[in-house]
Amino acid sequence: MKASMIFTSNDVIINAGVVLAGILVLLTDSKYPDLIIGVIIFLIVTRGAFKILKLGK
Repeated sequence: MKASMIFTSNDVIINAGVVLAGILVLLTDSKYPDLIIGVIIFLIVTRGAFKILKLGK
């Protein structure tokens, strides 16, 4: 149940990040917001994966 909660909360944060990145790319006409938010999303997913693996022990 805890793993499902971690996955769901990460999914909401990631979806908001993708929308924010799209808006920032549109407004700034730059690729950097997408790259920066992509790195942040990677870190969130990695942290969540380690939390879920830790729960399995």
